[in-house]
Amino acid sequence: MAAILQKKKRVKIKSVRSILRKAVNSPITKTQIPDVFEEFTNQFLRDVKNSLSSEMVLTHFYFQDLSQYFRLLGEQKSGEILTDLKSVIQAHLRPYDKLYVLNSRSFLTFCPDCRLDIVKSRFDEVIFQVNHLIIDYEIRFLEITEPLNSFRPVYEKLLRPLIG
Repeated sequence: MAAILQKKKRVKIKSVRSILRKAVNSPITKTQIPDVFEEFTNQFLRDVKNSLSSEMVLTHFYFQDLSQYFRLLGEQKSGEILTDLKSVIQAHLRPYDKLYVLNSRSFLTFCPDCRLDIVKSRFDEVIFQVNHLIIDYEIRFLEITEPLNSFRPVYEKLLRPLIG
């Protein structure tokens, strides 16, 4: 029996991590699976370039962590909470302003042809109340007065201080 076991070739089993790393880094996979953040930044930069105005304002709403509520309430109620948050923000936007949802905590608005003071006054004293829950948030504004070729300034001035 021992002779039979010794004759069997050893099969080298690769770690799952190394297999996944190769799959994710392969050029074929990169073309098949789009990077969501890259998709968002490309869309945002297109919106900025298509804007006919040189005055634009970005607003970042950074909400409290609601994951504990999401776990308790389930997927449907969690979706309803996020929809209600979007509705409150959209109620303060013009029809051609844009709302981007990055994740359950970060919502961005893009207001072309608008000044900072006007956008600040729109969102002054906004209360996010969903049913009995009043949701806390931070808000940051970024006025854009020149063309953007990169998302880096937006990330560094508006997103990174809150997320990072």
